Amino acid sequence: MKKTVQIIKKTLCICVAGIAVSCGDDFLDIKPLSIYSPESVYVNATGFEGVLVNLRKNLRNDFYGETGPLSCEIISSDMAISANKQQNAIHNFDTQVIPTGTGAAYDFHEIWNRAYNQVRNANVILARIDQGTFESEAVRNAIVAEAFFHRAYWYYRLVHLFGDVPFLSREYTEPKIDFYTHARRTILEKVTADMEFAVQWLPEEAVPGAVSRGAGYHLLTKIYLAGGRFDEAVQAASAVIGNGRYELMKNRFGAVASNNAYNVIWDLHQKENKSLASNKEALLVVQDSYGFPDAEVDGGTKSMRRYVPSWWNNYFKDPDGKNGTTQAAFDPLIVKIGRGVGYVRTSNYHNYEIWTDNTDLRHDTKENWWPVEKFYYNNPSSAYYMQPVQKQYIGGADTIHCWYPFPLYKVYVTDEEKPDLPEGGHSDWYLYRLAETYLLRAEAYYWLGDMDNARDDVNAVRERAEATPVTSAEITLEYILDERARELFAEEFRKTELTRIACIMADKGINGYSTANFSTKNFWYDRVMDKNEYYKAEGAILWGPNVYKLSPFHVLWPVPADAIGSNAGGVINQNAGYVGTEKNIAPLTVIDDNQ
Repeated sequence: MKKTVQIIKKTLCICVAGIAVSCGDDFLDIKPLSIYSPESVYVNATGFEGVLVNLRKNLRNDFYGETGPLSCEIISSDMAISANKQQNAIHNFDTQVIPTGTGAAYDFHEIWNRAYNQVRNANVILARIDQGTFESEAVRNAIVAEAFFHRAYWYYRLVHLFGDVPFLSREYTEPKIDFYTHARRTILEKVTADMEFAVQWLPEEAVPGAVSRGAGYHLLTKIYLAGGRFDEAVQAASAVIGNGRYELMKNRFGAVASNNAYNVIWDLHQKENKSLASNKEALLVVQDSYGFPDAEVDGGTKSMRRYVPSWWNNYFKDPDGKNGTTQAAFDPLIVKIGRGVGYVRTSNYHNYEIWTDNTDLRHDTKENWWPVEKFYYNNPSSAYYMQPVQKQYIGGADTIHCWYPFPLYKVYVTDEEKPDLPEGGHSDWYLYRLAETYLLRAEAYYWLGDMDNARDDVNAVRERAEATPVTSAEITLEYILDERARELFAEEFRKTELTRIACIMADKGINGYSTANFSTKNFWYDRVMDKNEYYKAEGAILWGPNVYKLSPFHVLWPVPADAIGSNAGGVINQNAGYVGTEKNIAPLTVIDDNQ
């Protein structure tokens, strides 16, 4: 890790001239050149590496803080809702997820702004690569390959959150206000071709945080799936699974490997272990190291604050009506599970329905999984001190906020900044992991009708968790999604993946879905309404100032109104269901450098 931090710090000393690398910049805002001219920076591999490091750093923001884009995706899915009571917490999508903004607590537009900034930064590399001098063609092409990866990564996210969007194909050195929307399929075809080139040149091995060939094939698998190219998706996933460099971790390893209280599932998700060379399952891990400003995310993961319920508050009354719990500094329970507030509150689907196997280590209540039965009164002044919490005495408060289980092994991160009242400290985080590659290939096999191979890939993940193997007859799309929920909570961009599948089903005309009626009938909405009891109640559950509610058109998020409004010379389309669609025109189906 020290070596990784030194690499990051060294590379960040290089001034990235001519571009703005802050993730807070506006989509169309062109910043002036720095005092270091591009001609003095983009001359060799070292100069371009400075841009790549910033692109790598900006992969990580989704996983950190209280309510970042990953939270937005999870609460827009079958798996969770926001239990934050504040006015600007998203509960009612109809009134709160709108083109003019979605509130500071869950900023759905932040992903748009950050994605386009990183697309722009990748385009700087691609536009200026021929100005540099390199030791070999392989060095040059490896830089191009990683730039292609980053651009493709963000467009994969954009087209499954916002649908048809503008494709930026070149560097813009002057203000431009005449962008046009491109069709989702056109964008997918472009990034497919880019990634087919990229996987030939990305390095087999890369320092932690950088993009390897395995990560490239993993992304290409997702893009092939999105484009309906299922045979190619199998081949791309197999290039990762079968290359000998990666394997599912099945034996104890890392920081607490000698402690028999834990198991390999715990080891896999501990912060000390994610970037270890011995961790053969990690494909791409974003970096966060406390005490190194250039490699540290402000505030850290906040994982214990984000995913753990607000159990320590005055909700838990004891049978005498007194406060049964406390947030006393260094209280053993506080240190064990953190001072949560439930920004991402999981649904019964994730908490109970998917867990049908009592041997599954991911649901092992000894250390990995924290069931509600393990909450106890930790207030020494209570006559029931150290006894289990009795739900019937929860003081008149709705249990949405304070009473639900959670995967402790995923969210437990020691907090260097708040050791007395931990909220989830600094930690690396998985972006891509081999277990997901298996489940992506299983899905590709499913679409091809090959249930035996799909079964084998699902079972590879299940058997590592000591769960009962599934049969070919049990393989369905829904089962694969259930397995993703069991394995990838707090890792996968759940909304993106559900929408990708919704698009496949619409393209294939399955179950009455179609591209023509996508905004009124789609798989994403039907699955969320089937699995998530809060949205299923259709506005009957009030929490804070808002009810829980969403509509079919939220399968695509609203394009920010300021991006549309500032684009006076062109047309950026708005998605169906939101204000502004009357100005839409047919999206472009050709990408060229003049757009």
